[in-house]
Amino acid sequence: MMNMGLKPDEYDWMKRLEAGIDKAWDELTEWEQRFMENRLEAFRRYGVKMRISKAQWKIIDRISEKIL
Repeated sequence: MMNMGLKPDEYDWMKRLEAGIDKAWDELTEWEQRFMENRLEAFRRYGVKMRISKAQWKIIDRISEKIL
């Protein structure tokens, strides 16, 4: 089930990931790179209106350990 847009803390989390992704790029697998490119592109396009599923948040959380 998709949420109805980003909460303020989720938006801030995505901004932190966006800011830190370049430094950690080589630490990510090819699949993680493609996934994050896709999610960050949607984030830039939709901002707080972006929708992220619970499954996607779990993946983002796992990948964020390499980025932040």
